[in-house]
Amino acid sequence: MTGARVVTGLLFGAVLGGGALAASPQSDATPTCREPTGSEAYEDLNPGYDAGYQFARIRYTPTSRGGFYGFRRRGGREPMWHHDYPRADGHFLKILDEVTLMHPRSDGCNVFTADDPRLGQYPIAYIVEVGSWNPTDAEVQGLRSYLLKGGFLMVDDFRGERALGNFGYQMGRVLPGSSLIELDQSHEIFDSFFRIDPYEVLPPPIYGSGLQIKYYAIFEDNDPSKRIMVVVNYDNDIGEYWEWSDTGFFPIDLTNDGYKLGVNYIVYAMTH
Repeated sequence: MTGARVVTGLLFGAVLGGGALAASPQSDATPTCREPTGSEAYEDLNPGYDAGYQFARIRYTPTSRGGFYGFRRRGGREPMWHHDYPRADGHFLKILDEVTLMHPRSDGCNVFTADDPRLGQYPIAYIVEVGSWNPTDAEVQGLRSYLLKGGFLMVDDFRGERALGNFGYQMGRVLPGSSLIELDQSHEIFDSFFRIDPYEVLPPPIYGSGLQIKYYAIFEDNDPSKRIMVVVNYDNDIGEYWEWSDTGFFPIDLTNDGYKLGVNYIVYAMTH
């Protein structure tokens, strides 16, 4: 795939220290996704709809089954839905802008609850740590409407059978009768922009060994010949690579693979 070989070079250069993603608050090219301050709420920072692609992350109140909080390396504690925010979101937008012609809006990142009607303005949503996800009835209805109207959900950053079981249960509430169908490397989503072997997109080294990478999908009408509505990275965390891509914390080739997988998801969703 010639195009993939060409843009891989761009991706490599962007992730390499000092490239387009080098941390520099003074740089106009640096995405401005940020935390609320003072009396601000997350929704106060949403850039506002403009018909272009924007990153949209789903916020939720976690269940105690998965733990209410997770440790945040930069100090303090954070809600589970928040992991890798806002750096991962902003860095991914920068890569998407550099390697595709989508020109996403990168002056901010969106955070919505699943029952926020504004979520329907954004065709792709991202959610993490779904072992702790316990949507309210209103959020269940909101996400169901979103997916059935054409929305696409990326599920990332969770591990273990217990977490997968909780996610399957909650998706049964959202889409009754839906099935999690395991994907293999032959599915077109893994060749929508970059040609990749998804099983070579390894979990971040800090997670150790023994994880069993799997990819699941929920298809429209449970029919694998129809569009994917939900794609699931199980026992993996590509957002971790996005977050730290400007630091050299992870090897470049692993970080690039994490970006490639994310770009493939976006391109697939925008063309189906």
